[in-house]
Amino acid sequence: MGREDNTASNTFMLNAKFLLILFVVIANCIEPLIQQSAAFHSLYLGIYTFHIPMFVMVTGYFSKGFRLDVSGIKSLQMIFYHYLIFQSLYSLLDSLAFHAPGVRYSFFIPYSLLWFLFSHFCWRLLLLLFTKMQHPLVVSVILGVLIGYAPFTGTMLSFSRTLVFFPFFLAGYYFHLDMIPKHFVRMNKGLSVIGLLGILVFLNTTPLDPKWLYSSFTYKELGAFHWHTGAYRLGVYTLEIIASFCFLSFVPRKQSILTEWGKYTVYVFLLHAFITKTAISMGLFSYIHTFTQLTLVLLLAVAITWLLLQEWVRRFSRPLIEPDLSFWERWLSRKHSI
Repeated sequence: MGREDNTASNTFMLNAKFLLILFVVIANCIEPLIQQSAAFHSLYLGIYTFHIPMFVMVTGYFSKGFRLDVSGIKSLQMIFYHYLIFQSLYSLLDSLAFHAPGVRYSFFIPYSLLWFLFSHFCWRLLLLLFTKMQHPLVVSVILGVLIGYAPFTGTMLSFSRTLVFFPFFLAGYYFHLDMIPKHFVRMNKGLSVIGLLGILVFLNTTPLDPKWLYSSFTYKELGAFHWHTGAYRLGVYTLEIIASFCFLSFVPRKQSILTEWGKYTVYVFLLHAFITKTAISMGLFSYIHTFTQLTLVLLLAVAITWLLLQEWVRRFSRPLIEPDLSFWERWLSRKHSI
């Protein structure tokens, strides 16, 4: 694949990355309201069919070329730094102010959305093994099914999500834009609308437990521990793949402001929960009842995403989110020279 193809693929994936972080914020903003709004409940479930699988896929795409060299170890240490700092910050604030139900304060049980950091660290290491296999995607899907039978809790060390979503990470790692011909995208948009509507109908007419979409629970925790339960996970994979293709058909290919915003989604990812969890702890969502107020929540989700992408916000929070860790690089260089 030439440089031009690489540029086009990067643009496409950065555009997708921005749209996905927007859906992440929307999902987290409407989650406290899904029990009182059928529309929000449907939207929430619909988002969950694609936004995590696709975010994992995009992350896999931008992990191309990962090696356990100085550059690779530097990327791992940044992921570990983010997890260490924000696991500590969110856990501290939760104990003091948020008081989210069901939270267990442990370094080995990622707080809320921070499971993604822990899993990202593991996915990169797993690449070193799986890229040497003949059929890595097949093996990863098998592992994603089998982890559900594990006798331990799926949230511990994010084991369940790491393996369940790993096939999407691998798919992103091997992805290039030529896999989706332009004429197919033009033809597929109409089918995608039908597909998304079909998914929403399916989600609202079947007793699918949303926990299946979270992928953080074992089959026993889901109350479905049978020898054939793995087939249900294959069904969920199928649902997520269909929803993901529908989403991809709407991602712009041309470079725009979305492409630029896609470069800084880490700021939105790490910071937006401070806002949403503060609002929840203050009971602000209890005042949301009317259609106008519900619509305002959606607009606020978009506003939060836009705000956290602003240059002044990035400049203010950069020492926390993108600190200079060059001392590690110098230490590693000395170790290699010995």
